[in-house]
Amino acid sequence: MLAGLVAALGITAAVCGVNATPARADWLPQLTPFGTLVLTFGDANFCAGSIAVALEAAHGMPGHVTAHVTPLGYLGGPCGNHIVLGWLGSAGLGSRDVYVHTSTVGQTQTVDLWIGMGLAKLFANSWPLQGPWAEWYLIVP
Repeated sequence: MLAGLVAALGITAAVCGVNATPARADWLPQLTPFGTLVLTFGDANFCAGSIAVALEAAHGMPGHVTAHVTPLGYLGGPCGNHIVLGWLGSAGLGSRDVYVHTSTVGQTQTVDLWIGMGLAKLFANSWPLQGPWAEWYLIVP
């Protein structure tokens, strides 16, 4: 009976991955000629703000990119912004809208983007257009 219990625990440990490493992002080669900050005016009170956008490859999901959109703060308020992420990749054209607000300063919103494998271009800007944009050239695994 003890041997059966030890065997069952061994099989469970092997299946569940006792020594499994935590999930991580794959390497995503990228060039950002205009930086990764979106500087903009908010949707109310004409308050100025900045929003950071970071990209990483989704681990184990070829053709997917994970975007992290983080409001860094606004002067004045309350305000927020619609940030449009637009791309061109092997999966075609696409866009995704993310809303950030002053009450969530420092809280990152994460979205998954299906861009396709290979060369791609992605940009981020506020909508309606209110300031300079961020732009990336990528090689998506």
